[in-house]
Amino acid sequence: MITIKEKKKTRIGEEFIFSLKAPISFSNAIRRIMISEVPTFAIEDVYIYENSSSMDDEILAHRLGLIPIKGKPLLDTEIITFTLEKEGPCTVYSSDLKSENGEVAFKNIPIVKLGKGQKIKIECEAVPGIGKVHAKWQPCNAVYKQLSEDEVEFFVETFGQIDAEQVLKEAVKILRDKADSFLQQLETIEQ
Repeated sequence: MITIKEKKKTRIGEEFIFSLKAPISFSNAIRRIMISEVPTFAIEDVYIYENSSSMDDEILAHRLGLIPIKGKPLLDTEIITFTLEKEGPCTVYSSDLKSENGEVAFKNIPIVKLGKGQKIKIECEAVPGIGKVHAKWQPCNAVYKQLSEDEVEFFVETFGQIDAEQVLKEAVKILRDKADSFLQQLETIEQ
């Protein structure tokens, strides 16, 4: 049984506190799945056509990959394309990433400072992934404390991609699917 205690918006997403009456092993499975198996979008492929900034292409691509992208992937093959073209002097922010089919979670993340005459021209693709593959796909951080033998209190902090309750629902669905798959495999062994 899940009891929601508190949910509030923060500067970087949401804080979500709830209690769960279940064995500790189940609670830990939910925590691990929330962090590492709930899919989100993150920039994976970066095509740099021009970069005369002081930042190396690899560092620029890495910084872009860590910008949270809003939305829950519906298919593994979904791609959100962003373009970015700026000329200095200026600071390039995440709000400068333009897309027709997606948006960044936060508009004020600095990417790079451009000096006079410096330019960047980039195209990048955000694709679905999970935190188990790379931290840029993690939708949240989750911890819990034990209240009694069969009850824990979770503290979940999301990073702006997906609503906190949706992360929990997705984690429960993934765990249920894993349990169903395990039971089906057991039935084939017993026969």
